[in-house]
Amino acid sequence: VIESPKELFTRVAVHVSLPDIIYDKRVSKKKKTAGVAVLEGEIIGNEKAVALEGFLKIGKFSLNRFHIKALYKMFFRLEKEGRAKVSWEKLLQMLKKNQFKEHEKTIEKFYGIMVSRRFLPNTPTIANFGNYLGMGSACFALEINDSIDSIMDTLKKASIIFKAGGGLGYNFSQLRAEGDYIRTTGGTSSGPLIFMRLFDTMTEVIKQGGIRRGANMGIMDSNHPDIEKFVTAKSGNKSLKNFNISVMIMPDFWEYYKKNKPYPLVSPRTGEVVSHISPRFLLDRIAYQSWESGEPGVIFSDRVNEHNPFFKSLGPIKTTNPCGEVLLYPNESCNLGSLNVWSFLKSDSKEKKSIDWERLEKAIRIAVRFLDNVIDINVFPLSEIEKMSLNTRKIGLGVMGVGSLMYDLEIPFNSQKARNLMEKIIEFINYYSKAESVEIAKKRGSFPYYEKSFFPDGKLPFAGFYDKKSWSLDWSKLVKEIKKFGIRNSYTTVIAPTGSISMIAGCSSGIEPLFSLAFEKNVSVGSFYYIDPVFERAMLREGLFDEMLVRDVVVNNGSITKISYIPPRFKKIFVAAHDISPEDHVKTLASFQKWVDSSISKTNNFPFEAVVEDVKKTYLLAYESGCKAVTVFRDKSISDQVLVTVNKKNDKRSSKFGKDDLIKMTDVKAEGPAVYRDPSVPPS
Repeated sequence: VIESPKELFTRVAVHVSLPDIIYDKRVSKKKKTAGVAVLEGEIIGNEKAVALEGFLKIGKFSLNRFHIKALYKMFFRLEKEGRAKVSWEKLLQMLKKNQFKEHEKTIEKFYGIMVSRRFLPNTPTIANFGNYLGMGSACFALEINDSIDSIMDTLKKASIIFKAGGGLGYNFSQLRAEGDYIRTTGGTSSGPLIFMRLFDTMTEVIKQGGIRRGANMGIMDSNHPDIEKFVTAKSGNKSLKNFNISVMIMPDFWEYYKKNKPYPLVSPRTGEVVSHISPRFLLDRIAYQSWESGEPGVIFSDRVNEHNPFFKSLGPIKTTNPCGEVLLYPNESCNLGSLNVWSFLKSDSKEKKSIDWERLEKAIRIAVRFLDNVIDINVFPLSEIEKMSLNTRKIGLGVMGVGSLMYDLEIPFNSQKARNLMEKIIEFINYYSKAESVEIAKKRGSFPYYEKSFFPDGKLPFAGFYDKKSWSLDWSKLVKEIKKFGIRNSYTTVIAPTGSISMIAGCSSGIEPLFSLAFEKNVSVGSFYYIDPVFERAMLREGLFDEMLVRDVVVNNGSITKISYIPPRFKKIFVAAHDISPEDHVKTLASFQKWVDSSISKTNNFPFEAVVEDVKKTYLLAYESGCKAVTVFRDKSISDQVLVTVNKKNDKRSSKFGKDDLIKMTDVKAEGPAVYRDPSVPPS
């Protein structure tokens, strides 16, 4: 079925508005008499839903069969929790009589924010809401314990999730090492990597929602005995092709690294130290593999859990989604959406452009209500995922269009001025996302695990809150509101890669600069060029735009730095990903991470000529800058990379870090600063 944009966004908007009917004071009570109710299976037949199609209305909007089935499931949960004021039959009569007409405005707001491309939810919400599957979550996390029963149970659950169209993250560190003793058989363990291959094969067989292959994130702690095998598992990109892999750098790693002492590797089975590895050799190995094939990424456990609201009650977070930006406990889900910050530019009478902060605040508030509703109306693939998602109610409001915004404001992406604006934007989004979450909590209650979190103690889950000198908004006032009224969502902000939805929005993805100012696309009828619209307009104003310019940009790998006839000021403004130094990529990441609850998916792009030391320095700088994770990708390091430029340069490798090879680091567990010098010391 082919839908127009109006039909598509109407279908989604109506679906997302349905919780407003359930929370209407005529339908439900605020306080529940039981815990979170979890529902399994189909609870209203398709025939009944089809019979009601077209008769139930919210103002001018009619409910289709999938809207009706979703509404009934949520109503049934309401009944199980003892909060329903009316029967299902009574609710149907109210809808037939159009007694919820006032909620039409909510649908129009949800529709308007999407059709204007100011905000878009993650792809599954767009594809599935108001449709057969009804699953709006992009990804999930599952736990794998050290037994064959647990491994196979998780494999089965993973297959169900892939069938429904989700991606998955797992931490394999609880599995005993290869060759370790198995008491029940007297034999030895195959080790985590063998089981990762089993998950990889299953993923290959089952496509996500029958459309595409599933995506996995495989994580291993840095102190696992098989860590070196894990780091090299994707060497040459020959295996585990359905996995991204990342090393979870444990908090004690840096103490051993600074002192260059052997790093203890601990058996997951016994908890005892079984061997040691040079910490500098391990980081060198990670850096080399990432330089060679773009993996593994690194995740910093202490940064991830430093402001984790559930650390005391649930322990450390050890898992992420496949792209690494959503920090998840087992059985949590990703419920994401992104604001196109470029779309909030306004011009004054003199054509001077600036951000429309008032319009942005309104959009933030609508988006938070949208995402919170997604959790309620969502069809979760497993009952345990439904329960955990409802208990923590994590949402992830992020951004896209940052690169496009900087181009249009003529601010160099890699400048301090740009980073200052980035921080202002993301602090603003984080603040008003939480302010709106408080407003929702006033009427609908806090997330059920609120008392298990640190929110009652006046804490917030991001680093910027603890740096009062950097505040531009009154966070103290907001904390008082949270302590008084609670908050609806344990996390409100995350930054996703937005690969698909940024194309729909027509802007740059996530917080990335543009990979290339121009692309050549080859199709069956010939070749054509795509050029960034902001750059095109600027060149038209200068009288420089023609076919030769486009070809020159393509030949220069999407960059204009070496095109002689382009004025220098434009070369500073229109920088592509490979024009930006590794330090500036990390500084951009850190600027956003300071004000983001969860983590960030951002690729630190390296040119083909980069050397291994550049990668290692990026890790150290990212950790010191407060980043929770970092991924680097050297151009052309794998044959099937998603974004490519046309021209192939000679293999002239030289560091882009400059002459200063000293990196200064501080750590809460170490006494004073430590200084590291690259190239690194040989393995001990």
